[in-house]
Amino acid sequence: MLAAGALAALPAAASADDAGSQTASAGAVTATLTWGKAQFGVANPRLVIVRAGATGFDGSPVAASEGCKDGYCSFLPSGKRKQALQVVDLNGDGEPEVLVDAYTGGAHCCAVTELAAFNGSGYAVQELFWGDPGYELKDLNGDGKPELVSLDDAFAGAFTSFAASFFPPYVVDYDPSVKGSLRDITDQFVALIRKNRDQALRGVRRARRQHYETLGAVAAYVADLYLLGDHEAVRPYLKRARKRGDLRTISGAAPRSFERKLLAFLKKQGYR
Repeated sequence: MLAAGALAALPAAASADDAGSQTASAGAVTATLTWGKAQFGVANPRLVIVRAGATGFDGSPVAASEGCKDGYCSFLPSGKRKQALQVVDLNGDGEPEVLVDAYTGGAHCCAVTELAAFNGSGYAVQELFWGDPGYELKDLNGDGKPELVSLDDAFAGAFTSFAASFFPPYVVDYDPSVKGSLRDITDQFVALIRKNRDQALRGVRRARRQHYETLGAVAAYVADLYLLGDHEAVRPYLKRARKRGDLRTISGAAPRSFERKLLAFLKKQGYR
């Protein structure tokens, strides 16, 4: 059973990249990303953003990134995109934002995005952290503005091995008026949550048949129940799961403390 639903197959560690460049544009904004070859990751990363003929940003897009210090990262596109650089109007205000996807390296982590937004005089850059899953840009509700569609990285290895982890959906939109500029709107997409819930339940059943770890899929399934507002179903489900033997670690039945720890975790993460 693999870590379910990952949006991007990322390499195990940052490796040396050849020098390269990418360009993207939308509306009056054109962005060019360049980098040099390095022993690990990239050297001398540079992002130039030209808006209406004037340069609004010229510098390293990862200068403030903890994971990409000294260029120790790769510009790797998240999801199914062909390149790491995008220029997209995220909130439909007619002012495109610039996104640079990077991968910091490591056994499982981490996908990040440097988001450059026009502030009236230039571009301010903030880092969006995705962890293992990465993200996709999709217009899920057909309003003409893309959502940033990911999975909740808090579930990576939370109750089981990473290989047996399962992730609830995580959908945000870009809203510069809120703290962090991202607004969690996952619960608006019921069909997406139901699909994830059903996949998680199938994952539990498959793992049980194989005498494998189930707790990752169980955790995601319960989180999906909360996202759907089906709070009353949680405790009866966990009781049945315990009785059926659905709560398994790699070595056998899960400790009796699992249910309590799961509910506390979900409360901390804002699911209940």
